[in-house]
Amino acid sequence: MKNYFKMMLLMLLLIVQNTMAQDSKRLLDTKDRKAIVSAVKAHIEKSYINLDLSKRMIIELDKNLKSNKYQKITSPIEFSEIVTEDLQSISKDLHLKIRFEPEHIAREKNVISQQAQLEMEKRMALQMAEINYGFKEVKILDGNIGYLSLNQFADIKYAEETVAAAMNFLSNTSAIIIDLRANGGGVPSMMQLLSSYFFDEKPVLLSDFYERETNEKTQLYSFENVNGKRSADKPLYILTSKRTFSASEAFTYTLKHLDRATVVGETTKGGANRTKRINIDNGFTISVPYLQPINPVTKTNWEAKGVQPNIETSEKDAFVYAYIDAVKKTMKKNTSNVLNKIGYAFMQDKQMDNALIVFRENVKLFPNDSNSWDSLGEAYFLNEDKENALKSYKKSFELDSGSESAKAMIQKLESMN
Repeated sequence: MKNYFKMMLLMLLLIVQNTMAQDSKRLLDTKDRKAIVSAVKAHIEKSYINLDLSKRMIIELDKNLKSNKYQKITSPIEFSEIVTEDLQSISKDLHLKIRFEPEHIAREKNVISQQAQLEMEKRMALQMAEINYGFKEVKILDGNIGYLSLNQFADIKYAEETVAAAMNFLSNTSAIIIDLRANGGGVPSMMQLLSSYFFDEKPVLLSDFYERETNEKTQLYSFENVNGKRSADKPLYILTSKRTFSASEAFTYTLKHLDRATVVGETTKGGANRTKRINIDNGFTISVPYLQPINPVTKTNWEAKGVQPNIETSEKDAFVYAYIDAVKKTMKKNTSNVLNKIGYAFMQDKQMDNALIVFRENVKLFPNDSNSWDSLGEAYFLNEDKENALKSYKKSFELDSGSESAKAMIQKLESMN
């Protein structure tokens, strides 16, 4: 039986390779280009979520054909890229794409046995497992703050147990930070499941959806039942960057506007509409955004705008500002000591910028604490900022004239000038 599976997979591979070899030599002529553009126009007119934009894109394509913009393009890959750019120049829709992918089409067209299909799915599951379904890192930080780095939204038919394990691990923390700065999206099922852990058992409306082609409306709710423990009441922070896209944006936008998360970082990439991939011919496909999410609170979405953060800062600094805010909101006592410990941990890891941010925030919160000013002085000194180091040590000594360490450092810094 194993030999049979290997033989079937080998046959499929040979078919795909043969198709790719043929298509790699393919050169487009005028007839090919017109046929592909005609098919693109038909699909966006039929299915694209925004009818007005679809009409404008069709006008743009007709104009480009008439002006012979595509006339000298013979490379299928170059042609797909330029047509995609033309469509996106009108729609601003980063999900709308033309691709030259004969291997994908070949796999779809060649019918294989159920057993071979199962074998391929097993291989896919193994590949997903090798990257832990996008769950890159889960840990508990000083101050009992949970941290999850999630690099993609995997299908929950593979990743459900990993989600439960991560959420169970973080369930006793005081707050949770989910890092989506490197997350380019994935499948909606992960967005739905992960969101469910931050609400109670009663299903919450996460999003409405509208499909123009069918004029149908559907809804997406959080799950009534999840494996493991929920974190429905604790503060949640989501870190974003300009690369955060698609399903990860859906998660961010939804929890932000349901008042369940504080978003920290940069405005996200701006891809909201759900897509379907359609074969145009044996070589080209089109990804058509056909389903529009509508947030139950804002009555709109983040398409072409991105998700705006609550705390706007650079991608680099998003983590430290979320971490500080989480500690401030959850620590009932010894906050200054915890922040001081966090700052020194950053210094030990040679993350001086983060350390300085923490120590500066600490003296803002506790301006009469001599030790906080002393720590800030040390950070400035190690960062070779003698002027601010001296100011900080003088403030520390002013608050505690018995501080021998501050006194010694003042003398050392003044002797260096």
